[in-house]
Amino acid sequence: MITHLRGKLIEKNQSSLIIDCNGVGYYLHISSYTYSSLLEEEGKEISIYTYLFIKENQHVLYGFFERIERKIFSHLISVNGIGPSSAITILSSLTPHEIKESISREDIEVFNQVKGIGKKTAQRIIIELKDKISISPSTIPKKGKNVNFFDKPPIFIKKEALSALIVLGFSPKESKKVLEEILDKNPEFTVENLIKESLKKL
Repeated sequence: MITHLRGKLIEKNQSSLIIDCNGVGYYLHISSYTYSSLLEEEGKEISIYTYLFIKENQHVLYGFFERIERKIFSHLISVNGIGPSSAITILSSLTPHEIKESISREDIEVFNQVKGIGKKTAQRIIIELKDKISISPSTIPKKGKNVNFFDKPPIFIKKEALSALIVLGFSPKESKKVLEEILDKNPEFTVENLIKESLKKL
């Protein structure tokens, strides 16, 4: 079983990457979340967690920026009706943190909004994974505090906004600089607010 790879990131797009490990190039399928996390790493040495999916004569390697993303992927494909492609689609639509929160809250609608995931499949995700995926007590809002349970950490907001700006044709380096300046002054901004404000400055 291949659990992780360390090597030079040769190329990437929003659904796959190629990593050179001692002269051997590995092709990995990835989520948009992992893609966003590796935006500035092309040509550099990286470490990436992997999952080798084997079915009959099919051997497909999936890559993940974080161990928690790989863990959630393995849980998702254990759900009846969820294959690797659907699991990657879910991980491209929701961050690992959002997935854990949604399962903990038994929020079927969040999964139902993901492309290709119907209501019955969303229900199965909740039912089959609610005892496997738990939320750390430190991430649960304390009583009396006005906290939005679905607030994203600034790092995820910045990554999503950066990915969107790059797709629009803006320079990754300049976009990142502008995003950081805006978040320093407005840490409460949503992805939408951040993108709108960035477009005024780019």
